[in-house]
Formats: sequence, C-alpha cells, structure tokens
Amino acid sequence: MNYDYAGPHPYSASHLDSAIEHLEQVLSLEGANSLFSQTYWRGRVVQALATPGLAPSQHNRLKRLLDRIAQA
Repeated sequence: MNYDYAGPHPYSASHLDSAIEHLEQVLSLEGANSLFSQTYWRGRVVQALATPGLAPSQHNRLKRLLDRIAQA
C-alpha cells in the first residue's frame, strides 16, 4: 500500500512497536491537536506505515492512529 511517504524509512518492522507505542501515548494524552498539528502527527504515522515488512498488528494499530487523528 502507498501512504504517500517518499523519504527514507527511519524504522524497521522489528523496532517499530516502540515508535507505535510512543505515538499511541502522545495522541491519547495530548490528542492530535496538541503542540504539533494534525499534519505533523499524520506524517509521523504515515512514515511508520511505509515501513517495509509491517506485521498485521502493527498496520492495524497505525491505521487506528490515523483514524484518531482524522476524528480530532
């Protein structure tokens, strides 16, 4: 799937869970309208979604984060 991210992949699938956990914490505590804009948080999640070799559970968690951002 293409998530419109053309930059380098800063994550590997094996180390992505900690990044997802961080995003989940920040977006649940501060919300998508915190210090940073929705565009910033969406970009971070899309960047993670573009990581090669995502496990289905990682993909699902990231999609839920995108949904949370869209609803904010």
